[in-house]
Amino acid sequence: MTSIKMGFMSGGVATVVAGSMLLMNNALHSFPEVRVARTLAGILGSPDQVMVGVTAILIAGIFVFGALFAVLAPRLPMRMYLVKSLVFGVASWLLMMVLFMPLAGAGLFGLGRSLAVPAATLVLNLAYWLVLGMSYRFLVGPQPEGESI
Repeated sequence: MTSIKMGFMSGGVATVVAGSMLLMNNALHSFPEVRVARTLAGILGSPDQVMVGVTAILIAGIFVFGALFAVLAPRLPMRMYLVKSLVFGVASWLLMMVLFMPLAGAGLFGLGRSLAVPAATLVLNLAYWLVLGMSYRFLVGPQPEGESI
C-alpha cells in the first residue's frame, strides 16, 4: 500500500538524522569540504545564504524524497525494504556526484574539493535512505505475504 503521508513522516525522520549528521560534521570539523547546505545554496543562486540550502534540504528530504520513496519503493522488484533503501541511497548518491557536484563547481564526484567528499556523501546518503526506508516500512505496518523488511 502506497502512503504519501507515511512517506512524508519517514522523510522527516530521515532528514532529522541526516541533518544531525551534517550538524555534527560542522561542529567537529571532521570533513570541512563536505558542505551540503552551502553547496545547494550556491546551485540555487544564493551562495552567501546558507539558509537557502537548509530550506532546500528540508523540502527535498521531507516532501520530495519521502513521496518518491512511497510511490516507487513498492514497485521495485526487491522484496526487502532494506535493499530498496540501499538502491535509493546509491542512486541518489550517483546523481549527486555526477550532476550536482559539477554544477556546484566541485568537479565530478566532488573530487575538486577532496577525496573524502565521495565517501562522506555516500555514508550520508545511505544513512538517510536507510532511515527513510526502515521508518516507512515500520509505519505502513504488516505487508502482504512474501514481502519482507
